[in-house]
Amino acid sequence: MTVHRILLSLLVSLVMGHLHAQRVGVVLSGGGATGMAHIGVLKALEEHGIPIDYITGSSMGALVGGLYAAGYSPAEIDSLFRTEQFRIMADGGVEPQFEHFFKQDAPDASIISLRFDLDTTLQTSLPTNLRSPVLLDLEQMRGFAPAAALAGYDLDSLFVPFRCVASDITAQRARVFRDGDLAQAVRASMSYPFYFKPIRIDGHLMMDGGLYNNFPSDVMYEDYFPDIIIGSNVSSNSAPPSEDDLLSQLRAMMQEPTNFSVICENGVIIEPRTSTSTFDFSEPGVAIADGYREALKRIPEIQAQLQRYVAPGEVAEQRRQFRALQPELRFGDIRVHGLNRRQTLYVDRTLRRKPGNLTYPEFKKAYFRLYADRNIALLYPKATFDRQRSVFDLDLHVKPEKDLEVRFGGMFSSRPINTGMAGLRYNLFGRSSAYVDALSYFGKFYAAGQLKLRFDLPWRTPIYFEPHFNLHRWDHFRSFSTFFDEVKPSFVVMRETYTGINMGVGLGNKGLLRVDLRAAETKDSYYQNDLFSGTDTSDVTFFGHATGAVQLIRRSLNRKQHPNSGEELSLSLRYVNGRERTDLGTTRPLVDPLMADHAWVALRGRVDQYLLSRGTVRLGYLLEGVYSTMPMFQNYTATIIRAPAFQPTPESRTYFIPEFRTTKFIAGGMRAIMAVGRNKFDLRMEAYVFQPYEPIIRGGADEAVLAPAFTQRYYIGAGSLIYQSPVGPVWFNLSYFDGLRNPWAWSLNFGYMLFNERAQE
Repeated sequence: MTVHRILLSLLVSLVMGHLHAQRVGVVLSGGGATGMAHIGVLKALEEHGIPIDYITGSSMGALVGGLYAAGYSPAEIDSLFRTEQFRIMADGGVEPQFEHFFKQDAPDASIISLRFDLDTTLQTSLPTNLRSPVLLDLEQMRGFAPAAALAGYDLDSLFVPFRCVASDITAQRARVFRDGDLAQAVRASMSYPFYFKPIRIDGHLMMDGGLYNNFPSDVMYEDYFPDIIIGSNVSSNSAPPSEDDLLSQLRAMMQEPTNFSVICENGVIIEPRTSTSTFDFSEPGVAIADGYREALKRIPEIQAQLQRYVAPGEVAEQRRQFRALQPELRFGDIRVHGLNRRQTLYVDRTLRRKPGNLTYPEFKKAYFRLYADRNIALLYPKATFDRQRSVFDLDLHVKPEKDLEVRFGGMFSSRPINTGMAGLRYNLFGRSSAYVDALSYFGKFYAAGQLKLRFDLPWRTPIYFEPHFNLHRWDHFRSFSTFFDEVKPSFVVMRETYTGINMGVGLGNKGLLRVDLRAAETKDSYYQNDLFSGTDTSDVTFFGHATGAVQLIRRSLNRKQHPNSGEELSLSLRYVNGRERTDLGTTRPLVDPLMADHAWVALRGRVDQYLLSRGTVRLGYLLEGVYSTMPMFQNYTATIIRAPAFQPTPESRTYFIPEFRTTKFIAGGMRAIMAVGRNKFDLRMEAYVFQPYEPIIRGGADEAVLAPAFTQRYYIGAGSLIYQSPVGPVWFNLSYFDGLRNPWAWSLNFGYMLFNERAQE
């Protein structure tokens, strides 16, 4: 062989070796929801055979890049971001099937809540996040834990070697993750300030990587030194801060300028432009398509620098083999951190509902049951694989809720029904989860006080006990100008005091079997007609009674007022036994108090359901029926006050309309709702019909008389434009009520028309 042939052979070998070693790195920037464009970029690269040998990312780029490095294809990532589950994660919610109605409080009119720690001298703090990360953290663990285990917690041994960047705000520097838990690394990188709560790693608090390095091309170059770097950038350095923009000032203080260029001679930056805003995850398809379209424009430029291609089928096979080797996500030991011994025992009993290892679906169900507890503020799961036992051990970091909660709210209306609300709750957390709650309403129309103690037991079948004391006053009047101005004597004033105990048994996530036992006394003051003066005294009916009920309830409505999805099904059987005493006022002939004993049972059923839970148009219906053996009281008004009422809308609960009260009735109606603006605005139209079996009418001597069956029928109609503001609903309502002198009524309202539970509810 001549020297020339030898040199030529060496040259060919060097060139072939260089071509074989050619490596491509992909860098993904942060950018919030706009970062979903990275999915389209990865899809275009893979479809055209462009290899992805390394990947680095920050913030949203860390999430997309982490999923790709864990063995998810661009098509799978695309599908994941389009799911309802992802939308719920982005909104900080919980999937409806994992919301525990059993754990939920009775709805009240609270708008603002503040929490305090008593052991730190009443220290309170503003919330550090607008969205709860509880579902995100759990699903990231599920999605990343098997791949991290297979890689031996070395990020270079994933399907594609991976790096992500977080901001260590304790040390005030960028933190590059090269090993450790993949889910934890990605979560740290995407903890956007005030959106998702930061997490603590090795004692340091980690926030969004974009604060210090929003485009980690330097990390790509220094760690992997690829031949070609392809960047996908949807971000830019912030504009200078403005004296009128607090967020821009905070951003300027926290965020360091980023170099949005590739530190590589052979580099290409793809810069998708999308109409998607930073926090709008509602239409991922738009950003993904924008990224795909922009990447296609740069494919020829990238291909001109490549001598190596990977067929999509080859990548898919390699991905399949990597995924096939990942261990099943099953949990062995569960170690609880952040609680004392008694609290840890409560958590263990809640999670461990059967012996042996837990599958992920079993754990997820128990996890959200625990999260629904009022004494739990935050959960963060970290799974670590034990190769010898072939299970994942779980470190569950639990943050207990603050000791004291103060709530404020109420109803502010153009109608004279303004009501304030204040509540105070003290949490008691040990081997059981308990709290003491005091709640008050104050206003001319409605005033109430409530004191209750609730404690939940972590048994296999969840059970709670709730002793309570309540008092109410409803003042149905003509008009007034302020909360407490004196006016002409009211038409009907109803007062109620009762004490008792509620006991509940959870039936699945949405069901509740409740038993209550109560002792109550009511005092109802009223005039039989409008012919009274300011010096007259009213008739007064007292009714001291004992009552007990069994109730079956299933509830999944999405809001405590004006829901537009979900359902509520209830069936109750109540027994009442008591004594009536009626004292006549000055408008009636003076006689001795009228006494009578009464006992009855009442069966009540209600179905409140929305047929379409997604989309712009929502439809719903309400069906309600009552069968009561309640006898007639001493007069018409006393009977009407005690009779069951049909009140299908918030506004109807503020009127005393005798026509919608009787002992036996069926009623129902339809709702048509247009939900727009990401479910923030509802145009709501409602129509109801009330059919009493035997209407209660006034006799000639003001006694209660049953009219012939099905001889009367009444209607309610309502139209509302509702804005679900961050603190509470604002709405304009126009209603029609049969039975009112002027059946049309309108109002402009803010807050909640919600009241404490009555003794016979």
